[in-house]
Amino acid sequence: MKKVIVTGANGFIGTALCRELASQNIEVLAVVRDRKENIENIKDLPGLRIVYCDLAEFKKLGQIIPDRDVDVLYHLAWVGTAGPLRGDYEVQMNNLRYTCDTVLACRELQCRKFVFASSIMEYEIDALMKTDATPGINTLYSSGKVAADYFARTIAGSLGISYIRTVISNIYGPGETSPRLINTSLRKLLSGERCAFSEGNQMYDFIYVADAAKAFCAVGEKGRENKTYYIGSLSPRPLKEFLCEMRDQVDASIEIGLGEIPFEGISLTYQEFDIEAVKKDTGFVPTIDFAEGIQNTIKWLKEESE
Repeated sequence: MKKVIVTGANGFIGTALCRELASQNIEVLAVVRDRKENIENIKDLPGLRIVYCDLAEFKKLGQIIPDRDVDVLYHLAWVGTAGPLRGDYEVQMNNLRYTCDTVLACRELQCRKFVFASSIMEYEIDALMKTDATPGINTLYSSGKVAADYFARTIAGSLGISYIRTVISNIYGPGETSPRLINTSLRKLLSGERCAFSEGNQMYDFIYVADAAKAFCAVGEKGRENKTYYIGSLSPRPLKEFLCEMRDQVDASIEIGLGEIPFEGISLTYQEFDIEAVKKDTGFVPTIDFAEGIQNTIKWLKEESE
């Protein structure tokens, strides 16, 4: 790859991806919503150009961006990945539309490869829908991702654009501010707040953000058309093992409330994924284990609080 486009470039994952691409001397067209967005973490990266474009205008990316030699478009932009907007049907339906618009823009950009950032929550909603349980409103996010994957792959195929789907497990590390498990729990542990969890017997997986960025780069470079690539570690294990290890990196004497919250979600076995697909097709293997990643994250959180 010599030149790529990254939508959602100033987000948690997008920032890490831009840094990794820049470190490989790949030119990056970083798409962010508007001039009010924080771009401090990416603006000075070598070979990076900021492109301001709201998601609702993604269909015009081919007019906004004059380049016609882009190798890959990474589509990370998505509104409502966490919090109450997960359950806003208009927001999630708009995300579907914006994803389709972005694929269509690839035609005008003459970009031949589209990499879509998906989620393991797609598998959770699929499993839930096979039961007689009533889905929670926040699963609209998961359903939106499922629909966007189907639509984008179909449209890309009709245009002769190579489509690749990435399934993100749980990415953590410095720079995260969302209300996700690791970020929220680490902040509580460091401030002395009590943490309560389920028993933690369900299988889980985490990958450090810098490793995830490397995996995305590898998939963009060597990934195969219409294939799904799982972005995670090679070693899923029960959630409680991760939680205890996280606690130990802060203070092993802290008590955490395992079992204090009932688990009412869907448990995945991780047999649903070809966990080693990235390794088999690209050769990439994560290098930062969970303990080291948590240490790095703790260091960043402490520096941020100062």
